[in-house]
Amino acid sequence: MRKFKWALSFILLSLTAYSLDPNRVNTKADKLAAIDQQINELMLKKESLEKLKKQFTDEEFNLNAPLPVKNRPKVGLVLSGGGAKGAAHIGVLKVLEKYKIPIDYVVGTSAGSIIAAMYSAGYTPDEIEKTVVTLKFNKLLSNSSDRTLKNIVDKASSNKYPLTLSITKDFELSLPMGVLTGEFVYLQLKEIFAKAESVENFDELPIPFRAMTTNLQTGQSVAIGEGDLALATLKSMAIPTFLDPIRDGDNYYVDGGVVDNFPVLEAINMGADIVIAIDISAETINITDSSNIIAVLDKLSTYNGNTSTEKQKKLADILITPGVKTHSTLDFDNLDSLVQEGAAAAEELDYILKNLSDEVAYNEIRAKGEKLVDKPREIKNVKIYGSEILTEKTVMKLKPEKQKMGVNELNLWAEKIYALNYVDRVFYHVTGDTAEFIVREKTDSKIGAGISYVSEYGGALEVMAEIPILGLTKKKYTVKAELSKYPKLALRDITQYEFLRTNFIVSGDISYGLNPLFIYSNGNNISTYNTKEFVTNLSFGTTLFDKAIIGYSLGFKSIDSDYDSGVRLNKLKKFKRSGSYVVNAITLYTDTLNKSSYPSEGIQIFGQGFSGTSVDSEDNYQGYGYSGLAHIMLTSKLSINTNVIGGKILNSDEAPLSELFSLGGLRNNGVKRKYEFYGLPLGSVYTNDFLIGGFGIQYSIFDSLNLLAKYNIGTYNSQAIAEEKRNIWEDSAQGYGVGLGWDTFLGPMDFVLSNNIDGSGVLYQVNIGYTF
Repeated sequence: MRKFKWALSFILLSLTAYSLDPNRVNTKADKLAAIDQQINELMLKKESLEKLKKQFTDEEFNLNAPLPVKNRPKVGLVLSGGGAKGAAHIGVLKVLEKYKIPIDYVVGTSAGSIIAAMYSAGYTPDEIEKTVVTLKFNKLLSNSSDRTLKNIVDKASSNKYPLTLSITKDFELSLPMGVLTGEFVYLQLKEIFAKAESVENFDELPIPFRAMTTNLQTGQSVAIGEGDLALATLKSMAIPTFLDPIRDGDNYYVDGGVVDNFPVLEAINMGADIVIAIDISAETINITDSSNIIAVLDKLSTYNGNTSTEKQKKLADILITPGVKTHSTLDFDNLDSLVQEGAAAAEELDYILKNLSDEVAYNEIRAKGEKLVDKPREIKNVKIYGSEILTEKTVMKLKPEKQKMGVNELNLWAEKIYALNYVDRVFYHVTGDTAEFIVREKTDSKIGAGISYVSEYGGALEVMAEIPILGLTKKKYTVKAELSKYPKLALRDITQYEFLRTNFIVSGDISYGLNPLFIYSNGNNISTYNTKEFVTNLSFGTTLFDKAIIGYSLGFKSIDSDYDSGVRLNKLKKFKRSGSYVVNAITLYTDTLNKSSYPSEGIQIFGQGFSGTSVDSEDNYQGYGYSGLAHIMLTSKLSINTNVIGGKILNSDEAPLSELFSLGGLRNNGVKRKYEFYGLPLGSVYTNDFLIGGFGIQYSIFDSLNLLAKYNIGTYNSQAIAEEKRNIWEDSAQGYGVGLGWDTFLGPMDFVLSNNIDGSGVLYQVNIGYTF
């Protein structure tokens, strides 16, 4: 049967293809012409509807009887959007497969577009279910690139800020267009659709396919029928404000459900005589006085789509509505039950579906799907679109070392590009022996903010401004400020040069702030002194095969400690409380940890030799500190870790108390000579000579929530002020504790109960967020 094309979306464009002066006086003739134009549009729409009405009138098949094999009516399948509820589509597909119903066309919106595209590419319902149910949605719904792919310089500065604003080159503030870039969703789709990578025209898939999306510029529904299958489905599911819109030329595309969540007409346009449509959309939201901003935004973004859905439901021949409408769009638990709901709803219409059975036609379509396979290919050339900084030379350096590349190697290549700190999104497509990458770069300046809380230290707000200047050299200016009881301000200028695959780094730092000196007695904080520090440094470094950083810094440090609160201690006078020093440091750092917070595998090694020479006297001190951490994954959820930390300062009596090693708390910071020790509160021990060994277990309850257990033993000289002295190798201390570690958008959160080495009872410690 010959089909018409639903042309309404082109009417307005064709009738208004002329420009008008924005400042004008409309004449009577102008107003009459405008009315005539609207009449013409309505007449064209009426004509299209009349054709559709005639088509339905001329139908000769009867769904209540088996369909004829000769001149078999074409069957179209429409899968609506609904997030996690899309799993119900799989159940319906299982029933269609059971009755061997040949599907000639398939159209999908949002989550429905993914299921539809998989089915069109030859996946069986069982294969689709296995793929969807085993997806790691927490990983997919993330913006964080794989840490193991980052260069060593970026690993050394891993703070994330939950609130980030961009500043354009025109000095305008801008918020992100979405919470997520969708990069990992896209790469997962590339893996799913790898066997169809060579298919450019979706009519050439085993089942012709269309993905419905919305052009954000025009507000019109768009059916995508060619190009990158993974990108087409991503455009179809880019939920406004949740996923960044997908740019294509001057247009931006978002979730197809905004305008057309139930694209029955598109299936008819493709050539379907019979349309089976599956409705998983949520019930229309009614706004009341108790509605929140999320409900209002959802109402606004889906209003047109819901209106269209209600109209097109009546045009489907077979409407299947699984009982999943109240299920949350983002609840990806118990997907098996949603599949069963879809199957149950379809089986209620088994008496009709049986009449669509055609085993011969069904097998022919299945056979086409079995011919599609992922064929690794040799990549000789690359093309880059959308880049100002990224070069073909850089992209080729990141290419995996494999002659022929399949989807795993291509995805790894894209992930390596995404791990560059100036790349925000990567899409790719392979044509012949050329890999084409479409990138979006992060060239705007940024303002970030994050909160933190540490036992004893208290709460803090950290604000950061970052100005990148990217080109042949990568330059970055950073300003950080901490607003807390111990305020701080730091400025840094860091420049990276690259020569013969080696990075050379030059940085200048200047900072001023307060740092507390906590004095303990019997496990209790009895006194606090504040140290005012002014520090300026010039540092030079280089990377070793991108695996380690070695650097030298020369600087000046001015220190002045004074009483703040608690008991005034005369003994503190015997320690140097103020002075100005020329400081030197040589630092080595390497890191292969898979995560910056709660890693499950990899190592991290830090070593530093340092010295200080007084400007005001002949005092000087020298020392070294080191730490080695190793994490070993035993299962996907269980890992063990071990660490060795130590250090020594010579002439420590000529060094200020604030320059000694500080033990206690839950975090390490080798640069500041602060090291964790379960059983000791933050900064409760100052020492010039120590050695600590530790062993821990980490169990992942969920992807971001971990159960922690730790034991450490150490021996150290205790520069006691209110406690009894300890002597290294003669005395030792043992700490152990359990707690929870939670990696949140605010940063890592630690809640730990441990023994109290220098006191009685249980020690409760908290660390929330990143610290300055």
